[in-house]
Amino acid sequence: MGRPIFTGSGVVTRRRYSKWLCVAVALPAVAATLADVLAPEPHGHWSEHVTGAAMKTAQLVVLLVLVTMIGWPKLRLVMLVAFAVIVSGIVFQVLGDYQVAQSIWRTTGNPGFGRGYTEGHDRGGFGDLLVLAGGLGFAAAAGFTRRVPPRLAAVGAVTMIIPPPFLWPAVGTLILVLYGLTSVDGWAEDSSRVTVKVAGSSSRISLEP
Repeated sequence: MGRPIFTGSGVVTRRRYSKWLCVAVALPAVAATLADVLAPEPHGHWSEHVTGAAMKTAQLVVLLVLVTMIGWPKLRLVMLVAFAVIVSGIVFQVLGDYQVAQSIWRTTGNPGFGRGYTEGHDRGGFGDLLVLAGGLGFAAAAGFTRRVPPRLAAVGAVTMIIPPPFLWPAVGTLILVLYGLTSVDGWAEDSSRVTVKVAGSSSRISLEP
């Protein structure tokens, strides 16, 4: 629902969701903390992968929900492809974490071997690469198509690398998606423009000087 900026002969509306959506950033960390608390003793390398799987699963759910709230049609094809790569990568990460945890279930420390131990790490590592590649592509596409300001696209790219994907995947993508929900234009075709509705018709004006 549009939120008026001023009244008069015309009304400028903007799609803007409440800032409370930014708490979505904390949900993956909350999921990881709960998984660590609920994991049975003794803890070890296996429990680290359990918390990792929980955090990455929560991150995936948050991203899918927020992009759905923005509207899938607002993503250009290249952004959709990049996002699909990110989603695929996180799925590989979660499967890898689960496989490693299962291979050394409830052992102390890190035995370094077990049925599926190496394969799980390899699968998770492949997921890391997919998340990184997809995230960098998503940030670049969002910047070039003016869905976000170029500087924010650069921030999104940097935060795809730091923190690294195996610790917290697609942080940069989450930042860009949150921008789409909380900004004035809501991921319009040009981030410097907003919609103006006058007497039932609409047009676009630039906010740039």
